Amino acid sequence: MFHVYKDITTKEVCNEYNTKNKEKINGVLETFDRMIINGYILQLCNYRQFLYYLIQNNVKLKDFDKFALSQTKLLCDHIDDYIKNNNCTTIYLNSGKIDKNEIVMNELDKKENKIGLIAALSAVEICNTMTVKPNRETQKLEVTSRPTKCKHYYFYYNDEKFGLMYLKIQTWFPYNVQIYINGREYLSKILDKNNVKYEMYNNSFS
Repeated sequence: MFHVYKDITTKEVCNEYNTKNKEKINGVLETFDRMIINGYILQLCNYRQFLYYLIQNNVKLKDFDKFALSQTKLLCDHIDDYIKNNNCTTIYLNSGKIDKNEIVMNELDKKENKIGLIAALSAVEICNTMTVKPNRETQKLEVTSRPTKCKHYYFYYNDEKFGLMYLKIQTWFPYNVQIYINGREYLSKILDKNNVKYEMYNNSFS
């Protein structure tokens, strides 16, 4: 299941500005500001359905940690192979203060004309996870959701249509994903395709 969030407030402000200054404006070039798409596997996000998923896979609650670790390893191994096959290496971020954008732009400078995967980053970040923990009142194990830290991968792509964008993957249940698309990057690709000259500084055009 995917949820799409769009910035509509900015567009309303721009429309008001354009109306007030229409005599001074020769033309308007517009696009969305940014688009964030969050992906979920519903079966892994609901307590009852997640319990049923474990039952289907013959996983006892007492063995959940072992099972979850094995699934995370399978996912990480697959991701690492994908990164290697795309001639990239994973850059591990050991601090949340490290500027991801700076690292990615440096990698993009090295691969200026490359289309596809530009950089792969990994970091341990806090997120909501599905897990199995003991209930103090019932003295029994139960499926629960709680915030904790786990490994995340960031894939930065130079896409032919959308420009620089990223995909984020959580490597512990329920394996949520996020796709981030920048409207300015999207617009720059449209301008390039139509041979329109421009200069771009961060998110500004001239």
